[in-house]
Amino acid sequence: MQKCSLCGGRVVNGRCEECGMPIPPEPTYTLRGESAHYHRVNGEDVLHRVRPTGSRPKVDGYDEEERTAHVHESGSDRHEAPRAVVRTARHAGIRTAKRTGTAAWSLITAALFLLLPALYLLLQRSTVTPVPEPEEQVTEADSNAYDDLRGTVPAAGADWDGSLTAGLYTVGQDLPEGTYTIQCAESNTSIDLHIVSDAYGVEIYEDLSTNGYDAIDSERDDVPLPAGTVLFLTGNGTLYFHSSNAQVDALPTETAPNPLVGDAAYTLSDSDESLYLLVGEDIEPGVYDVTCTAGTGYFSFVLPMENTRTMYCSAWLYGDPDYVDTLRHIALTEDTEVTLSNYSDMDFTVTLTPSETVYVHE
Repeated sequence: MQKCSLCGGRVVNGRCEECGMPIPPEPTYTLRGESAHYHRVNGEDVLHRVRPTGSRPKVDGYDEEERTAHVHESGSDRHEAPRAVVRTARHAGIRTAKRTGTAAWSLITAALFLLLPALYLLLQRSTVTPVPEPEEQVTEADSNAYDDLRGTVPAAGADWDGSLTAGLYTVGQDLPEGTYTIQCAESNTSIDLHIVSDAYGVEIYEDLSTNGYDAIDSERDDVPLPAGTVLFLTGNGTLYFHSSNAQVDALPTETAPNPLVGDAAYTLSDSDESLYLLVGEDIEPGVYDVTCTAGTGYFSFVLPMENTRTMYCSAWLYGDPDYVDTLRHIALTEDTEVTLSNYSDMDFTVTLTPSETVYVHE
């Protein structure tokens, strides 16, 4: 019977029953003058070649006549039976090798199952770029932004203190150039501070509040504000500004009355979502105090900057008979688009009143 050359399994119809490996049929051949046939030995089919009696080798312990006397009618020689013992031993050896090979494959498979997860994690760590924590990114961004402004303000100057509520302010006009400590001036304060220095390409957002929050949320220290920086404050409450190197001598000393004389009020009904107003057509250019007298919504506009940039300003306004939100010193220039957006189920009314003071520039 043909055996598999890999595992020693039985070959049936050209394929190993144990491992499935295709096995070509064994070539059968006979020498010249020989005859061949199969017969059962120890339960197996054994190929038996019969040579002419004149050419058979002698076997120890038998002479030629004895060997001839023991030849079967089929032509087989029973004295060659020891071959079966040798074949059986070789078969046993193959089975032993098969068992050893199976155990080896089992060990290799188990090792792969243990190593594959570790290899996957190692590959994943080597290909994935670690992402910094959001808090680290915010801190670094703020720090770098202020670092870009350091050295832009003279070190020597005078003490200056002032308070600002929600509105639009310019450093060098509404407050002197300097390095400031900014903090909430009272309890129940929540103000967003938008800082834009167009000359140095810096834009920073700060959120200052009290109302039981951590003390760090209510103060910013060592904030350089060079001349020309624009501050847009929104929310409720007051921010206190203090500087020890304020350039007070550079502040303008002359003011003039606001040429605007009349108020302008705009109302969105509860069914209206937005109203767009163009400065120069719907609104006179000028400096206004913007007050919400009813409802809730957004007041937004775009402020042009000197270096072909713009500053987007948007404020949430609320108004009722007991409380109103007001934005101070809102400068609206020609061709600026103002947007009112209603976010309530009632009328949203915004009134624009000319600010009291307008600075005179040479």
